[in-house]
Amino acid sequence: MVWVTQPATVGAVLAMARVGLGPLDAVTPDLETWTTPDLRITVTQRAREVEISEEVIPFGTVWEGDEAVPIDSWSLVSQGTPGLQRYRHYLVKENGVEVARTLREAWMARPPMPTRYAYGKGITRQVLVTDTGETIAYWRRISMRATSYSAARAGTPRDAPWYGYTFSGEPMRNGVVAADLSILPLRTRVYVPGYGHGEVLDKGGGVVGRHIDLGYTDEDWVSWYSMVDVYLLWPPPSDPSLITWILPER
Repeated sequence: MVWVTQPATVGAVLAMARVGLGPLDAVTPDLETWTTPDLRITVTQRAREVEISEEVIPFGTVWEGDEAVPIDSWSLVSQGTPGLQRYRHYLVKENGVEVARTLREAWMARPPMPTRYAYGKGITRQVLVTDTGETIAYWRRISMRATSYSAARAGTPRDAPWYGYTFSGEPMRNGVVAADLSILPLRTRVYVPGYGHGEVLDKGGGVVGRHIDLGYTDEDWVSWYSMVDVYLLWPPPSDPSLITWILPER
């Protein structure tokens, strides 16, 4: 606010102009200053306010093993809900414009609750009758991408001392399969339709996730590149830590 005044104190001029001052307002120059014809009086209206704001806290996901749920299946236990964090700020405004903000308190008004899923840890003995009439017992069936290799196709130089040998030290032969050992641990016995029985005795840099590499000798190598059902033969590992309960998608 700006006035052109006659001689009087700044306080008197504001009183004549019916300008009320709050306890936090500032006047320049001060109220006791005598005015002059060219004096400009500035009133800065100050106010303090309390502001309550909220922030939504996202919820996560928790997976819990349940032996009552079959392996490789899952069930929803409870749906998650977001949390709510609240803040109390003290604000200072000058002429309606915020000039200072102080956080005085923060509290969790509602904690987030995660979505809970139960993943299957229930293992039962199952039976498969193969195309040849053989009956096999298995505890898990995994859909995997199958490729094939032999000693000459493994990428190992022929003059290397480990040429023709697998990661386990076993010589390369039919029935040796390579896998991601975090999915199929070493010595896991498997059955693959169209290939037969195998044992995980090898691994490879490109064999990751749901990928199985079927071993052959150089003379009887057969090319594979397809999705297959891999049956893990009974019994399951005695150490549950060797079982990847939640398989990767690929």
